[in-house]
Amino acid sequence: MMPQNQPMTKTKVFLLIILLFIGLTGLRIGWIMFHKTPEQPYVEKGVLDLRDWTFTDKHTVALDGEWEFYPNVFIDPNGKVNQLDKHSYIKVPGNWKDSINSPDKSNIGHGTYRLKITLPDDRKRLYGLRVEGITNAAQIYVNGEKVTDYGTPGTSANTSIGNRGPKLTFLNPNQDEIEIMIHVSNYDISYRGGMTGSIKIGTETAIIKEDHRSQNYQLAVFIVYLLHSVYAFVLFFLARKYNQKELLFYGLMLLLAGFTVLIDDDIVLQLSIGAKTYHKLLNLLFISTLITLITAIKYLFNIKTRLFPVLISLYVVLAISIIFIPLDYFQWINIGTMILFFTSFYYLFSQTIKIIQKGNDEGIYVLFFITGYTSNMIWGAMINGGLVKIPFYPFDFIIYVVAIALLLLKRYMNVLQVNEQQTLALKEADRKKDEFLANTSHELRNPLHGIINIAQTMLHNNEDTLTQKNKDDLKLLIRISENMRFTLNDISDLTKIEENQMQFYQQPVNLHTVTSVVLDLISFMVDEKDLKFHFNIPIDFPKVYADENRLIQILFNLIHNAVKYTPAGSITIDARSEGNMATIYIKDTGIGIGPDALHNIFKPYEQEDSSMTAIGGGIGLGLHVCKQLVELHGGNLSVKSKPNEGSTFSFTLPLADQSMTHQTDETEETLVTKEHAATITEEPISEQKKKHKIARILIVDDDPVNLRVVSNILNHDYHLMTATSGQEALQYLKDNRFDLIISDVMMPQMSGYELTQHIRKQYTLSELPILLLTARNQIEDIQTGFNVGANDYVVKPVDALELSARVHSLIHLKLAIHEQLRMEAAWLQAQIRPHFLFNTLNTIASLSEIDTARMTTLLNHFGNYLRRSFNVRNTEKLIPLEEELEIVRSYVYIEQQRFGDRLTVEWDIDDDLKIDVPPLSIQPLVENAIQHGVLKRAAGGTVKISATEKEDEVTISIHDDGVGIDAAKVEKLLTDKASSKSGIGIANTNERLKKLFGKGLEIESTPNKGTTILFDVPKQ
Repeated sequence: MMPQNQPMTKTKVFLLIILLFIGLTGLRIGWIMFHKTPEQPYVEKGVLDLRDWTFTDKHTVALDGEWEFYPNVFIDPNGKVNQLDKHSYIKVPGNWKDSINSPDKSNIGHGTYRLKITLPDDRKRLYGLRVEGITNAAQIYVNGEKVTDYGTPGTSANTSIGNRGPKLTFLNPNQDEIEIMIHVSNYDISYRGGMTGSIKIGTETAIIKEDHRSQNYQLAVFIVYLLHSVYAFVLFFLARKYNQKELLFYGLMLLLAGFTVLIDDDIVLQLSIGAKTYHKLLNLLFISTLITLITAIKYLFNIKTRLFPVLISLYVVLAISIIFIPLDYFQWINIGTMILFFTSFYYLFSQTIKIIQKGNDEGIYVLFFITGYTSNMIWGAMINGGLVKIPFYPFDFIIYVVAIALLLLKRYMNVLQVNEQQTLALKEADRKKDEFLANTSHELRNPLHGIINIAQTMLHNNEDTLTQKNKDDLKLLIRISENMRFTLNDISDLTKIEENQMQFYQQPVNLHTVTSVVLDLISFMVDEKDLKFHFNIPIDFPKVYADENRLIQILFNLIHNAVKYTPAGSITIDARSEGNMATIYIKDTGIGIGPDALHNIFKPYEQEDSSMTAIGGGIGLGLHVCKQLVELHGGNLSVKSKPNEGSTFSFTLPLADQSMTHQTDETEETLVTKEHAATITEEPISEQKKKHKIARILIVDDDPVNLRVVSNILNHDYHLMTATSGQEALQYLKDNRFDLIISDVMMPQMSGYELTQHIRKQYTLSELPILLLTARNQIEDIQTGFNVGANDYVVKPVDALELSARVHSLIHLKLAIHEQLRMEAAWLQAQIRPHFLFNTLNTIASLSEIDTARMTTLLNHFGNYLRRSFNVRNTEKLIPLEEELEIVRSYVYIEQQRFGDRLTVEWDIDDDLKIDVPPLSIQPLVENAIQHGVLKRAAGGTVKISATEKEDEVTISIHDDGVGIDAAKVEKLLTDKASSKSGIGIANTNERLKKLFGKGLEIESTPNKGTTILFDVPKQ
């Protein structure tokens, strides 16, 4: 389909044609002016056209009179010229028809041209003479000597042998005046005769330049035409199945036009043919060039008009006439030729205008082409008719060839653009074909995760209301969704492998550690299957040379595959080393694989049968990905299996050389030293630094290099302790308090996942944050970490800024929670209720009248209560028990003075007991017991405050025999914010105790019998 643009109106098209003709005419005129001979040219500076001019300047070539013409006479150059034979002065160049005196009034005949020239004073130089056009045959004499000839002139058709083209000769005159005599005969061409072209004289350099310039122009035009024709022919034959005939005819047109240029004008190519044959050939080339042009345009735009067959018929008639009709009747052929040209120009312009009006911008290029071609034909006709005389003008030829070249280039660019678009479309289609599932997997991840989350939530939240069938269906849905997620991961990896985008970072890897972590990942995903794992790889097994992440992926896929197809039984993981290779075995007691399917099992999208897909899910990519990854490591993956007996998958990996292991360790040690030289210190932390290092961090990693890297990053900001195993870390937790645990996932005996599970049995997420260091960021790794209770994770290799930022966030979050609880307690205590103040003051006022001693004591306790309530130490984590009891005693004394016998307080605390408790932890409990317990009774009651020592801790309890609390309100009391109705800071105290000691308040209460609130404080 042709490109369509905004169509042009006919007026605009005609205006464009006029502008094109004006432009082309302007170029022609400029060319003429550029080559015009000055009125008095110095012969030293150029070439003089020997026309009927007379110059007298001594520095110029002067014509002595005009050209003399002697019709039907060959004057003897050495004899005496008979002036009686002279016919007249004749114009050169020009047709001699009016001077030849032919009986039949034609141009047939012979004669002599004669001219005298006066040379400049410095005549001692070599001159050139260039005769550009003689109709048939000629001989040139200078001062009686023949210098050159054009064939052989004669007095009849039998004795005359013609030739064509310009002639160049040189002369070295020895006198001031030279005489040029030219014998000319014409017995072949009846419509034109004599010297029809210019005769020029000039210096040797100038005349050679004049001669070569014209021929070079013609040769250049021919080369341009030839190259474009070859280009067109090549394109036609390369794309011949598309039947682009316009290229064939365009190339043929250029070839004909180029050949015409060679044999016309200055005749670069001289043919050994007669003048009549030459003229017939030239005319035949003219009309053939035109008709091939018309045909090319027709096929270019698929033009269908009745005029085209008429033009072809007229061309055939003219071609036959030119070949067979004698030259004497060419005036009739010329009329037919003119009709053909005018009709053709009408056809070309009319059809091109229609094309442009339809909005096809390719018509603009064709319009340039035919306008240039038409302009060239018009000027050629005027030159042949003797109306104008200009040097060879190449630009019309170049312009219309360039126009078509631009058109072809545009078409080529359009085709190239289309091809490029199609290529991109094909590549995109191929990419979509190969990566369809990969792209689909990306879109399926979020809804798939949504399905898993919804199913898990329903199973967890509605366990009591769901039937067993509903539970089984939800579990099946979760299992299928999990398998689908693994399939999506396999598709993504397969795409990377096929596109050579899989990156490997091979290094010595501990196979025992990696496998144990994979088993942790699998164990958290195994359904309620009766499966046992036998892990037989020893901890001291030689290290393998592999990419740790990809090795995890290989093991995970193979073990997970074994889990899928083993409903019950066992899965054994073993390894052996032979030579420089390690062989890892994964053996299961599952359903096995049939012998017919074994050779296809590692192919992509292959399953043994539909029942396997139904059992395990997936589309058969996991094993293919595993095989590719193993082979990229330099190993091989194989399988042995029997139906109903299980399968054994084995793969090999290269062992790491001992030297390679040492070298890796040294390299890592060196890198650590260089990167963290500014932070490494062997000196113990000074006491001054310890004051600023509030947070305490435990770093757990079995690799000393990793421990040092992390320690160096965090050394200046925190108290650090390190452990090389999970067991050692748990032991440290029994004896120390930490604000953050940083643990590697990949550790032998106890992985980071197991360690996190153990810690979460004692500490909540906010009480002790855990940051896992993992070598992978796959969803199963991260999900497993969060499932076991990790707060965050960082992917190795560790980035110092990222690690510092995450550690800072976790620690400050924990400290902020603790700080919030402390500040809340202090704030609550500071919010002393107004009626409590008024009642206390009223009591003081009453005692001032009846018992000043009691008043003084009450004032002292009231002042102590206020001072302790606003004490800055209330914002600290722990204070001595005695300081806390002081505010309790003051509060109790004030309330006893107010309520008298209604309130009894008993104390059971050893004065020698030395423990630290959170500030404002006992006082709110005592206040709650008094206000909401015993004083709710009209008769009052008793509050007992006691401390019971145990082996490692002290239990502090506050008991009252008040109204008690409904069991349904106990939990609410521990979580509600403090208010005038719910008591002072019970929930706050509970939270602070949990953050500090891992356990909060315990409340035992029976309505109408009383309440006991207690908490445990570790001994120092």
